[in-house]
Amino acid sequence: MNFIAWNKLQVKHKVSVFVISTAIITYLLYDLVLLPQWAHIDELTAEQSTELQKVKVIENYVLAHPSPEQHLVELDNKMLQIDKAFPDNPDISSFLVQIEQLSQECGVQLAYLKPGKIDNKEGYRQLDIELSINGSFAHVMDFLNKMENGLRFVNVTNIALQLGKEGLTSKLSAKIYSYGLPTAPVATNNKVPDAKK
Repeated sequence: MNFIAWNKLQVKHKVSVFVISTAIITYLLYDLVLLPQWAHIDELTAEQSTELQKVKVIENYVLAHPSPEQHLVELDNKMLQIDKAFPDNPDISSFLVQIEQLSQECGVQLAYLKPGKIDNKEGYRQLDIELSINGSFAHVMDFLNKMENGLRFVNVTNIALQLGKEGLTSKLSAKIYSYGLPTAPVATNNKVPDAKK
């Protein structure tokens, strides 16, 4: 096997070999060293950006709530308000007490409050109620406003006003809500065993 000696190559061949060798080394350096490093730098830049955003959120939270204990008390109070607006059970008795107090406060007379059916929805229950109140238009509107903006979340769906001898009679249809679903009844096996013949 004959190898060509470097000394015997012509200058143009030496230049060609040098250019090809330089191109191969440059490509390998670019592909094996630079590209992975650039990809790693891009990953680190994205990770840094995410961490900076998290730090910014924490800094904004600390600036907005300099006293964590006071903020926890405020959150507890808000949770209590939510629990009153959306209790864990329909709790119609406490709602009736609230409506009676509200009617006295607004100067209207509560004629009746009648609960309807309970619809089990996904994650909450909806209870239909019907009530009738007597009083002046201004007092009825005050009652409605305070009922809809009161402690318990109430959605008034229908109002019927009728003027009679005793004044304005208002019949309201509304819905109140509660969280959760009732527990499913425990299945029992009521099957009577067959008697042996």
